[in-house]
Amino acid sequence: MQKTEIIKRIVGESIKPHGFKYLGDDPESCTFRKQIGELQQDISIYYVAENELKIYFGTNAYGQKPINGEDLVSANENRGDVLGRYHYNNELEFIKVIEYFKKIIFDYGFTALEKISSHTTEARPTKETDLYLYENHEKLNKEYRKKFKIDENTSNEDIFLIIQDYLVKTQGQPFDEVKETIIGLAAVIGTIFEDISDGIWKWDPVKNICWVASRDKYPKMQYPLNTLIGLWNRNAERTFSFLSDNCKWFCKRKTM
Repeated sequence: MQKTEIIKRIVGESIKPHGFKYLGDDPESCTFRKQIGELQQDISIYYVAENELKIYFGTNAYGQKPINGEDLVSANENRGDVLGRYHYNNELEFIKVIEYFKKIIFDYGFTALEKISSHTTEARPTKETDLYLYENHEKLNKEYRKKFKIDENTSNEDIFLIIQDYLVKTQGQPFDEVKETIIGLAAVIGTIFEDISDGIWKWDPVKNICWVASRDKYPKMQYPLNTLIGLWNRNAERTFSFLSDNCKWFCKRKTM
C-alpha cells in the first residue's frame, strides 16, 4: 500500500490551494506545512501504531501546543472512523480514514490553526536572542560568571541554585528588564552542558534556534535559552530540579 501517495493525493492536493506543501518522506508521519513569514502551520498525519492513524494541527508559535484532530470533533458527531478508532485493516479502510481526516481539516482544522498561530507571550526566545547567544556564548559565560560571583570552585548544583534564585526573584517583572541577564545565564547553563557532555553549540538557520548537543553515541540536546525563559515564565521554583536532572542525564550518557 502506497500510504504516502494516498495521503498526498487525498489530503495534499486538497490543501495545496490553501498554501500547504508536503515536507518530504518521514517513516513516522506525513506533514504538510504552510509558511507565513516566520510562522509555520503544520498538518500532520501520524502512524502512531500498527494500523492506526492520528491527525495533529500545530504551529511554531511560542507557547502553543499541537491539537489532536480527535479533540476537535463533537462527541455526538458521526466521526466516520473505522472500528471505533482511526484504525484500518486494508487499503480501502485506510482511504476511508484519510478521507475523514480531510473532512476534519476543512470542518475544524484551518480554524484551529488560526487560533494557535499567535505567541502566548512576548516573553519568548526570538531569532535575534538565540543568534546573539550562539555567537557570543563564550564571552557571555565569562561575563555572567563574574557578575554572579561564580568561580572554578562553584559546583554545578550551586550554580543551578543561583540561577533559580534569580528567576524566582524576577518572575513577573517586565521581560525587557530581565532578558539580557537570562541570555547571559543561558550561556552559563549551555557551557555547563557543553563541558559535561563534550558537547558543541549549534545553530539551525531554518528554525532560528541554538542548542548544545552532546557528541557521544547517545546524542542529547539542551536548549539553554528556551529552557530558562520557559522556567521564568511558568516554573521558576523548579529551575534547580530541572537543570539538575538534565545534568545527571547528560553525565549518565557520557559514561555509558
